[in-house]
Amino acid sequence: MSKVVVLTIGRGNFEQGFPIDLQIREAQKPPHRHNTNYSLPPAAEIPNLYQNWQDIYYRLGKMRLDFPDYEIDRVAIDEEWERAIQTCEDAAQALKTAMKKWLNQPSMLRLLMEVQQEVKPNESARVILQTEDIQLRRLPWHLWELFRCRPRAEMAISARCAPQSAPLKRPVKILAILGGDKNINLEQDKTSLEQLPGAKVKFLVKPSQEQLNDELWEKPWDILFFAGHSFSNEKGNNGVIKINDTDWLSLSQLRYALLHALHNGLKLAIFNSCKGLGLASQLADLEVPHMIVMREPVPDLVAQTFLRYFLDSFAKGKSFYSAVREARERLERMEHNHPCATWLPIICQNSAEPELRWPKSLLGWLWGAICQSWESKVFRVGLIIGGITITITFTITELHNKTISKKQQQTPSLKTTSVKTDDISLSQGGKLLIPNNTTAEKEEGIRAFAEQQFSTAIKHFRSSLRQNPNDPETLIYLNNAIAEQNATTGTGKKLEIAVTVPIGEDSNVAQEILRGVAQAQSQLNCGIEEIQQAVAQIQSQLDCSGGIEDKLLQVTIADDKDEPDIAEQVANDFAEDPDILGVIGHYSSDATQQAGRVYKNKELVAISPISTSVNLSDSSDYFFRTTPNDATAAKDLANYMFNQFGPVEAAIAYVPGNEYSESLKKQFQKLLPSQEFAYECDLSVRGSFNALNCVSQTENQGAEVLLLAPGTKNTLDKALQVVNSNDGRLRLLGGDAMYNQRTLGYGEEAAEGEMVIAVPWHVESNHDPDFLQGAEELWKLEDVTWRTATAYDATQALIEGLKNLSGSPNRNKLQQELSRNDFSAKGATGKVEFDSSGDRKLFTGIGVLVQVQPDPDSETGYKFELLEQPSRE
Repeated sequence: MSKVVVLTIGRGNFEQGFPIDLQIREAQKPPHRHNTNYSLPPAAEIPNLYQNWQDIYYRLGKMRLDFPDYEIDRVAIDEEWERAIQTCEDAAQALKTAMKKWLNQPSMLRLLMEVQQEVKPNESARVILQTEDIQLRRLPWHLWELFRCRPRAEMAISARCAPQSAPLKRPVKILAILGGDKNINLEQDKTSLEQLPGAKVKFLVKPSQEQLNDELWEKPWDILFFAGHSFSNEKGNNGVIKINDTDWLSLSQLRYALLHALHNGLKLAIFNSCKGLGLASQLADLEVPHMIVMREPVPDLVAQTFLRYFLDSFAKGKSFYSAVREARERLERMEHNHPCATWLPIICQNSAEPELRWPKSLLGWLWGAICQSWESKVFRVGLIIGGITITITFTITELHNKTISKKQQQTPSLKTTSVKTDDISLSQGGKLLIPNNTTAEKEEGIRAFAEQQFSTAIKHFRSSLRQNPNDPETLIYLNNAIAEQNATTGTGKKLEIAVTVPIGEDSNVAQEILRGVAQAQSQLNCGIEEIQQAVAQIQSQLDCSGGIEDKLLQVTIADDKDEPDIAEQVANDFAEDPDILGVIGHYSSDATQQAGRVYKNKELVAISPISTSVNLSDSSDYFFRTTPNDATAAKDLANYMFNQFGPVEAAIAYVPGNEYSESLKKQFQKLLPSQEFAYECDLSVRGSFNALNCVSQTENQGAEVLLLAPGTKNTLDKALQVVNSNDGRLRLLGGDAMYNQRTLGYGEEAAEGEMVIAVPWHVESNHDPDFLQGAEELWKLEDVTWRTATAYDATQALIEGLKNLSGSPNRNKLQQELSRNDFSAKGATGKVEFDSSGDRKLFTGIGVLVQVQPDPDSETGYKFELLEQPSRE
């Protein structure tokens, strides 16, 4: 069931803020959640930043008129054009940064969390903005965090509510107006419409007002399409279209004709033309159910490409919203010459309308019926053709065998696609695992890698890293492509390891881990300086002559979604691949524990950079970790509590049954004088979690300190609700799961509660300046997280172990080397050594405390700052 989220923004301004009314409902049902206690905070700089970007964007469009789109590639190398592109991108980035900071304020984060609780990560959702403020309507709301984590959600501007329209039926009747075409080419739009299956299209080429008026009156239409020139006024409430080479026409001049068309079943209006918000406003007043317009001037090539992608996706069965989002995001590949192309398409829709879908053909309907009956053992389908009834009978086994056979034929030899189960994604370079912030160059590189065109893949990956330097997935794929090219040409061999990360709906943590792996891999294979030069100078020769005895390190990435069952399947796949010598992972202690049984039985080394449960200690001869266990974090937090506040009572908010959460709870509890918590708040409660009640009950039981130990992303969100409800009443402590960018979004509340968090490492306690310098050069980030450092250490440990092996490397030799009493590797956090239980040997500086502190230079206004260096006595 899809969801509808309506944000009604009341009267206000950017200097004082805006009130927000939130409603959430299932499609075609009344709202089941209604909250009026939200607001958009003041952000006086937003209108100016938008105006600055808009002015630069318009100037860029005027420059483009001097050379048509088909010449763009030729002139793109021109310095003036490149400067103009960069200026526009810089202005867009300034607006993005300001909007992100604006929408990460506490009130909006609370709203975001409420929406995320209602709208599941893979659930279809329409998010509809209802406001009269033209500036709010213009903003690129798709940049909101909600849409990054909800790939099936899309933003729309609200139209006037009206009775629901009927669904589309075959043939879909389309009236297509091809207007004045000075400096643009409308033939591609015409071709895209002509290729639509199940449609009947009537083209009006440069019509007069009388011809257009007559067509709207005389025939029923499902879709009204316009391509050509258009314009909207600054207030965004009126627009005109150029219907031929001389005549401009306001939609108000077609009011009665459009009302008649609506009465006859018009369901969708598409204006593939410039500055369409005024057109959308007029159509909304007429109660047109669905609309697509372009919010700003749109380059001809972008308009053509969007239409082609949208129609193709929509006609193949995707919902209207999903098709628009997919087509919009696919424009990203064009942004190197057409900045902000993904900002342009916008939906305007009546919020009461059901999801619009392209009508299925008979065969499509038949396949849908089969899918709905999949649980049956035998299918019988009767067709009546020419008065003769034909019955088709087949079994689920036959269908299954045919499907498996087809999949096997299409599976490439490289580790680029899902293995054994659709729940597992593995890739060395031929599949996109992290869709956030991808580039067209990266997608081309992945395609080339999958086709084993490694030199082409290398070129595209280098170009992608130049555009997006802090993308560790691309850097790993670049290293892998170099290793594959060397192996293919006979100039070198490769050594393979694997890393498993929890990508799921939030890839931030996954990318933090992958940055550590990618940095160590790049340092070994090519050297950081060589990688930097290869990215900065695309035409330069890339010289990667490192590795271990001329063998470059290759890394397979897997997404285990931080789910123990999937982690176990990933472990089995790694174990059955004889080329993989060691594994870095897993993330949570629950996933690590379940996967660890496989590694133990199959005798494959795994080094976890994250998992901290004490129950993992001495669990297997093949398990190691580069982070201290929870006993260290509990001791550091308890010492801080006693030193600062004396013998106070403490409470805990944790997740019963979660391996990490239970482990930290038990270790901290041992250190309490009474060895009992005054109150235990259950973060795993389903349904309506009451964060304020958690704080109040903690106070009522006499506790002054609350330890936050969430175990999953969902329970982290609940822990952050507790932070927000605390209002400085309790002192807050946190395990390393609280070290998250989302926590900084609650910086003010966390600082009021003086939140202190225990982590393995912090950049201010760094032991290896070479690591920090390499990280700054590669990632261009202000901060390097502890997860990056401990993942780097895990990779360095595997590398050092492989270096020390004599003869052909194998898994047993590697395990024996890592288990030696004198084994050590140089890590970011210090010397990496393991004790007999597989745990990291402790030393001063491993295990520190950080506190949330103000930082006006950061996006959230807060940062994690080193608090103290705990003693190991």
